[in-house]
Amino acid sequence: MFEGYPNEVIVYVSDPRTGVQRGCKWPPTIAEIVAACDRRQGELVKAERFKTWGQRNEPALLEGPKEERPTYEELIAKYGENFGLEKEQKREPERAPSWDSITSYYRHNPERMRELIRLTKGEDV
Repeated sequence: MFEGYPNEVIVYVSDPRTGVQRGCKWPPTIAEIVAACDRRQGELVKAERFKTWGQRNEPALLEGPKEERPTYEELIAKYGENFGLEKEQKREPERAPSWDSITSYYRHNPERMRELIRLTKGEDV
C-alpha cells in the first residue's frame, strides 16, 4: 500500500510524532493509513505550488482564443457608431398613486382587500 507514495510521505505518516498513530487507535485500519497518506501528499503538493507561486514555468491552465479578433474600426464599420444600440430615452418617473385612488381601488375590489389582509396576517393564499 505504501509503494504508491513518495518516501517523504511514508516517513511522515509512519513517524509516531507526526503520523497516523497520533490520530487513530492502534492498530490503524488500512483506510485510515491511506487517508493520512493522501492528506500528507495533498499538503506537499500545495506547499510546492505556493513555493513557485507567480513563476511562469508552468503552462497556462486556459489558453486564449486562437481566432483573430476584429479591430475597433472594423467593428464600427460593421455595426455602426453605437454598435446597434439605441440611446436610452429618459422617461418621467411614475408618480405613486394617491391615497384616494388606493382606497377607491380596494373599495371596488373587496376580494383583493381580503387577500391583502390574509397575507399581512401570515396566512397562506
